[in-house]
Amino acid sequence: MPGENHNIIIFIIVTTLVILILIFFVVFILFLYQRRQIAYKKGLEILKSDFEKTLLTTQLEIQEQTFQSISREIHDNIGLSLTLAKLNLNTIDWNNSGYSREKVDGSVTFISRAIEDLSYISKALHTGFIEENGLLKALELEINKIQKLGIFNVRYDVTGSPVYMQTQKELVIFRIIQEVLNNCIKHAEATAIEVLLNYQSDFVEIELNDNGKGFTYKTTTNKTEKGTGLMNIVKRAAYINGSCHINSFPGKGTTVHLKIPY
Repeated sequence: MPGENHNIIIFIIVTTLVILILIFFVVFILFLYQRRQIAYKKGLEILKSDFEKTLLTTQLEIQEQTFQSISREIHDNIGLSLTLAKLNLNTIDWNNSGYSREKVDGSVTFISRAIEDLSYISKALHTGFIEENGLLKALELEINKIQKLGIFNVRYDVTGSPVYMQTQKELVIFRIIQEVLNNCIKHAEATAIEVLLNYQSDFVEIELNDNGKGFTYKTTTNKTEKGTGLMNIVKRAAYINGSCHINSFPGKGTTVHLKIPY
């Protein structure tokens, strides 16, 4: 019995250190993230070319979107896992080794989950993720993020032979899709979302569908946040020589169709 309690005490000390390291890591990556945002904004002021400004603005928006997602992830998942681990450790009964072992095992599970979530965050923060892994991997990560919310049924399908385009172009495409998905989450009141990519010989067709409440396009584009987002989608597609068509009707959902040359 004393030997087992001794092992549990050692485990609690190690677990506490792991939790402190996890907290330090979260604070550190958020600090780096803020510095990166400041650098992007300074760079934006220097650039002359509209296209360069668009690319840097796109990068900044992706960073901001990622930051919001990370904030939710830390609050909803990592924070919860660490809190549950702490509660488990606080309720250990030293006179009942079986019960204590059960509590320790539960804490291990919660801490493992927190480490998994931190691994996901580190991937999301990596600015070169699209450059190193391509558009499709970045989309998988984004869609997994949405599916983890447990609210939407997301269908992601790629047909044809994928073509790896210039990083700048893939970055803009990713931001367009991210903006559409963000509209689905914030405004559409949808339960099902489709992200369909069809690689043709000279271009890629991208279709984004939702079963939400829909809207009247002309009326919406005269309004603020959502209308601005829709106009940005069309403008970004034009910047990379692509086309964008948005079809939506009240009560019938929305379809965004993109055609982007390689």
